[in-house]
Amino acid sequence: MITVHKVPLDNSLPVVLHQCWGDSDDVEANVHLSWEGSTLHLRFLVREPQLRRMVREHNGKVWEDSCVEAFLARQDSDEYINVECSASTRILVGRGTSRHDRQLLPVPLIACIPCSVEILENNTKQSRWKAELSLDLVQLGVLKEGETLKEVPLKGNFYCCGDKLAQPHYLCAQEIGTLKPDFHTPAFFAPIRCIS
Repeated sequence: MITVHKVPLDNSLPVVLHQCWGDSDDVEANVHLSWEGSTLHLRFLVREPQLRRMVREHNGKVWEDSCVEAFLARQDSDEYINVECSASTRILVGRGTSRHDRQLLPVPLIACIPCSVEILENNTKQSRWKAELSLDLVQLGVLKEGETLKEVPLKGNFYCCGDKLAQPHYLCAQEIGTLKPDFHTPAFFAPIRCIS
């Protein structure tokens, strides 16, 4: 169970992301969560040995960069959204029921998602960066008009990855029991509860 409180992000406790596959001791990540109405606020904090920011367009291959991700669904739905943000501030958003059944959302809609990335440190030994996003789940099709996050039980998972880094890594909030890296695993989504 992941509990999200209706507090400022600065007052929220971090959800630690753990290594799911491989062994990258020099990578750490967590996500702070808060909510308001139909909007889920996220602040990812990442420390990794390399910073990659090559993607230049929305709906590009953001997972190949230094990347953080949120996968979210209603508890009563097989359809989920994946919101993936590169350290370059480029975002990919897809919707569907599996990895192979995805429809990418229009770029003009993605461009309206509030997103900021701050590079806190970047040298030959390590990088530290922060990504903040505010996801209106009505706009993204998870909630219906007039619904709030307090009323609708969600499920999901939160990730950090970098497929094209010199040392690829895959971190998850909720453990995934597959042999190979695969974030598109709704069977391993955790319940998400938003409370006041």
